[in-house]
Amino acid sequence: MQHQILIIGAGSAGIATASSLKARDPSVDIAIIDPADLHYYQPGWTMVGGGIFHVKSTVRAMASVIPDDVLWIKAAVVAFEPKTNTVVLENGQLIGYQQLIVCPGLKLDWAAIPGLTETLGANGVTSNYRYDLAPYTWQLVKALKHGRALFTQPPMP
Repeated sequence: MQHQILIIGAGSAGIATASSLKARDPSVDIAIIDPADLHYYQPGWTMVGGGIFHVKSTVRAMASVIPDDVLWIKAAVVAFEPKTNTVVLENGQLIGYQQLIVCPGLKLDWAAIPGLTETLGANGVTSNYRYDLAPYTWQLVKALKHGRALFTQPPMP
């Protein structure tokens, strides 16, 4: 299987890129590879934590967000073969491309901070980088009557 453009990752970046390219040239052949059944609009979780969005509005079926005329390959990529312009899927299948766009997102390492995994979602410790914790942020904001709230942001990767 060969595509003009192959996008790894169907998060906000992958979906927006495919949509933008299709808007510019509807005839371009694009495939997106992503194994997830659900698409989470992670940028919206900050709005959930601020009480503006409801968390359920930030998740949709993946099939519903893939742009029209873009092939969704529901699989995981396990290797890149740049010399042959191919990627290898978890089942061993090779997918070829002319142009490759890689935007698989980040994997957060909560365990890198000792004790964080055990206290997230309790004791006033939360994060807007997890679907299940963003509503807890809003609970904490609403309950704050006095004192200080401490917000941190890690450096970019």
